[in-house]
Amino acid sequence: GTESVKIIQDSNKVNPKDLDTKFAYIQVTFVKPYFDEKDCPEKKTDFEKCHNINRFVFETPYTLTGKKHGGVEEQCKRRSVLTTANTFPYVKKRVEVLGEKQVELKPVDVAIDEMRARTAELTKLCSSQEVDMIQLQLKLQGCVSVQVNAGPMAYARAFLDDSKTSKSNNKKAMELKEIFRRFVEVCSMALDINERLIKEDQFEYHEGLKGNFKDMVKELSDIIHEQIFQEDMMRSLLQNSLHVFRAISGTSTDLG
Repeated sequence: GTESVKIIQDSNKVNPKDLDTKFAYIQVTFVKPYFDEKDCPEKKTDFEKCHNINRFVFETPYTLTGKKHGGVEEQCKRRSVLTTANTFPYVKKRVEVLGEKQVELKPVDVAIDEMRARTAELTKLCSSQEVDMIQLQLKLQGCVSVQVNAGPMAYARAFLDDSKTSKSNNKKAMELKEIFRRFVEVCSMALDINERLIKEDQFEYHEGLKGNFKDMVKELSDIIHEQIFQEDMMRSLLQNSLHVFRAISGTSTDLG
């Protein structure tokens, strides 16, 4: 009966020795379709990304001290990829898991992963033929935040500052630095698109986003000892990108 079943609602590893033999246990966690680099070019539409899928991924945050969450310098995560016996959608709601592969991400790997994802999400929003203003502004607000303990700048302070970067992590730091360069380009592009599309009542809000962006760029430039943002260059980049969008959508992209 239901009184003999217990639900485990997190994705942590379960030690069978810790379970009461009088009960049956069901572990429930959220998974997303998993695609590797080979799959990405083939899965272009939303339909393709949700059908005939037999690999799924979920992530479990942890720290080496045993806590689930910590500062960015100590935050690790475990990525688990499951392979199922049949593809979803399927005639049955439950399908057997045939295999599981796990990858452990160290704190700097988590930073690279998070920044790459943020950059990709914002790039996708900018390149859409019909810009979703609500989503664009939500993503922008999170991207140009200068909070001390959260957001992109927390990763920059932790892993790109010379005083904190060890030689063993130098290659990872270079990879993260390159992602930040692209991230700044995309933030600039998103700000310009937002400025073109907002109405008068959002002007003050937009100016706040621009101010946060400039503060972020200044601090990031100080941390990595290079000028990573040049407004003329970014405007040229934006115009080139918008010409591409115009060719696709047939809309005007006059920047004035």
